Amino acid sequence: MTDISPLAQQAYDRGYTPIAFAEMSVQSLIEAHAHLVTGQPVDPDAFPDFPVELTVSALASRIVGTLLDAGWMAPGELVDLSRRPS
Repeated sequence: MTDISPLAQQAYDRGYTPIAFAEMSVQSLIEAHAHLVTGQPVDPDAFPDFPVELTVSALASRIVGTLLDAGWMAPGELVDLSRRPS
């Protein structure tokens, strides 16, 4: 058994790299977020009980999580925050 989602496994089976799949996932997250944020003011009854927080910070967290799940790592100089210039 693998630790990846069935959708990710299908993407990898079709030749997408983990980062390419993450890019597609991030694009979908951004498009869905934009659709929901613009749609709710027009129709407040749209998307009732949507289970995901629609803040920019929540979206950013999901994007970073998607990239990290794909194996992305910050450049080495950013990993060691104790040596980061102030």
